[in-house]
Amino acid sequence: MNRFGFLLLLFFCFLTSVGQAKLLSGRSPLRQDAPKQFPLRQSPLRQNPQRQYPLKGYFLVDSIEIGRPFRYSLAYHHPANIDVLFPDTARYFAPYRVQKVAVFATSTVGTGPTAVSRDSAVYTLVSFETDSIQFLEVPVRVLNTVDCTAQWTQIDTVFLRSKLPRALPDSLASRTLRLATDTKLAPLQQQFNYMALAAGFISASLGMGVLYLLFGRLTRRQWRLYLFNRRHVRFLNEYTRLSDRLSSFTAAETANEAVVVWKAYLEQLDPQPYMSLTTPELANRLRDERIAIALREADRMIYGGTYTPQSQSALQVLKEVATQMYLQGRTKLMQSDGRRKESISVSPAEPTSLS
Repeated sequence: MNRFGFLLLLFFCFLTSVGQAKLLSGRSPLRQDAPKQFPLRQSPLRQNPQRQYPLKGYFLVDSIEIGRPFRYSLAYHHPANIDVLFPDTARYFAPYRVQKVAVFATSTVGTGPTAVSRDSAVYTLVSFETDSIQFLEVPVRVLNTVDCTAQWTQIDTVFLRSKLPRALPDSLASRTLRLATDTKLAPLQQQFNYMALAAGFISASLGMGVLYLLFGRLTRRQWRLYLFNRRHVRFLNEYTRLSDRLSSFTAAETANEAVVVWKAYLEQLDPQPYMSLTTPELANRLRDERIAIALREADRMIYGGTYTPQSQSALQVLKEVATQMYLQGRTKLMQSDGRRKESISVSPAEPTSLS
């Protein structure tokens, strides 16, 4: 029995060694008869599974403050022949707010199929969250020929640095505080601020007093010059209108109106009764011979109704005399010290001949 059992053991070991040799020498008949399968078209990232392309996203600081900007860096290495989309700032960075983004130019190392490009950007973020520990992970999308693959960064953490003092444990910490809902509003009586009114009135009075002391004399003089010039312009317009109307048919009426307007304007320049003076009295008072000649020509038109070529010249002489008196009065007014009355004494014009 022992010898027969030993022979059976040797035979069993022989069969086992033969089976292992067949398995090592070649494939099994099932694998040899299996139909040949063609590989699927893969994206550039999946063609070489042994090659890893790093995607890095991390905070550039360890702690942040509420409302203070901080930065987050994102960098991705990828084959040079693919396109990469960085995350949308309005969607994937919540709850943070993106203030600005600094995008860097793509850098490529190598040539051909083995070339590797690096895209990177730095995001300036602001947080208004009160969590002591805050997280962030963002996706980078790779555009393939068949799909758009999203790859996420590793989760990075940042700590909130608060300037508020920590609450010390005491007997009131466990109590729940409630707001009072039955508080009655106390109406306040409206009061007028008389002190502010008095201060404003005094300040305005002092300011106006200072301005009057500095510019009062100049202001009065400029106002008088303005009124003086305005009266002269009115006289010129009215007198010119009458002179243009002068003709052989309207000589008497027009000459009379022109002389009346002229005498009234002289009384404004020099407070003398020019309206009641006759032609010799006017010539004697003004001591101007050409005035006498012009007035005699005007009398012939008024009382005789005669119209000669010298009629227009006579009215023009009266206009020149009034303008000369206006210039003299304006010069005296500009040289006055502001304490004189508005009426100005005008010296008579120098006698000249009638042109």
